[in-house]
Amino acid sequence: MSDSTSTHTTQSESSEILGLNIWRLVAVAAVAGIGVGFIGGTFHWMLVHGSERFSALLEHWKADGFYGVPGWIGAALIAGICIGLARWLVYFAPSAAGSGVQHVEAVMRKEADPAPLRVLPIKFFGGLLAMVPGMALGREGPTIQMAAVIGSQCGRIFRLSKEDGFLLYTAVAGAGLSVAFNAPMAGIAFVLEEVTRKITTRSVLITLIAVATSITVFRALFGNAISFSIPALVAPELANLILYAILGLIVGLMGALYNRNILFGLNLFSTTMPNIPVALKAAFVGAGVGLIAYWQPSWVGGGELQVQQVLSNNFGAQALITLLIVRWLLGSISYSPSLPGGLFAPLLLVGAISGALFAQLINFIPALAFQADTVSFALVGMAAFFTAVVRAPFTGVLLIIEMSGGVILTPGLLVACVCATLITSYMGSPPIYDSLRERMFSR
Repeated sequence: MSDSTSTHTTQSESSEILGLNIWRLVAVAAVAGIGVGFIGGTFHWMLVHGSERFSALLEHWKADGFYGVPGWIGAALIAGICIGLARWLVYFAPSAAGSGVQHVEAVMRKEADPAPLRVLPIKFFGGLLAMVPGMALGREGPTIQMAAVIGSQCGRIFRLSKEDGFLLYTAVAGAGLSVAFNAPMAGIAFVLEEVTRKITTRSVLITLIAVATSITVFRALFGNAISFSIPALVAPELANLILYAILGLIVGLMGALYNRNILFGLNLFSTTMPNIPVALKAAFVGAGVGLIAYWQPSWVGGGELQVQQVLSNNFGAQALITLLIVRWLLGSISYSPSLPGGLFAPLLLVGAISGALFAQLINFIPALAFQADTVSFALVGMAAFFTAVVRAPFTGVLLIIEMSGGVILTPGLLVACVCATLITSYMGSPPIYDSLRERMFSR
């Protein structure tokens, strides 16, 4: 009886999967993934090279001035114009504001319709305008939402049902994250853990194929370089795991505060000088960031370059503390105008700094019989802070492993992420995208 029931159930599940055009859905997801690999990779390439070009211009303006005026005026003017334009573009598609991940999640929950096609160019060019001058924003937000739009449009072109269109919109978003950081497993985990928050055979299959095709195209066109270069690491011992757990608790507390910091910045921006056009206020913010980029270029940008410097042990304790304070404030300031830009990359830098500082503090205590490896603690701090803010521990672990190649740190990453999740849950701090989604509908 039991075997018969089990066989009947398995056959029913198989019939359900195969009977709803799963082959067609998988084929459309594969096509969408190819588009994501090309467009997301192009966006990444243009952002990297555009940022390098802007940095070179800043150095030129320092030496020769800006058309007869001091170089800092040019830096403020150009950055202000670019960021004002980026915010102006959002007028034409309000769903393109901010990271975009919160809108993708709202679509999955049937709280919103898929973003229209015009969001794709707005995210692409608006993201470049916002991030090239140095705003502390991440490329993953625009890439994820662009990927979702590509998935939705492919579903429309191939005349999928509305239900499958919604599913494709959210599942293909994982291809966007995989392309943004060259991290396919993290992209898959992000869809299942954060966006859909449930696992079905259909969602898994289309996510897998979309990520597979997108990352294949991306690597074929733009290379397969790992994000961060790190020295050889040592497997963590029990004492290290205890310290990683403590770091996870500390970073978890910081993550809860960081979420409030982001929301405070958004509310402050929207309530300050409400009669001034939003794009003009964004331009003022951009001009300020342009000045910072001119005088202290190591403080601005998405954060990947600074993370590499942390992992290369190029910062002492004082420099790390200064950078932590600056990036804590700059992250909120940069996100406050709701520009087309994400949160992942900037918060990874905050986590790296926190982990490195914790290791330096441990090494300062003479009673301890071992030295804490700064690189290992920086990587663990990145995963734990990501988990505390986003509340996606599995994604955080996979993301850091794929970006650094530090597979040997897996036990430490797991322990810290569990502790970060526990402390933020105990504090009642909601995940940042839940808060942003609620805020999106309350306005």
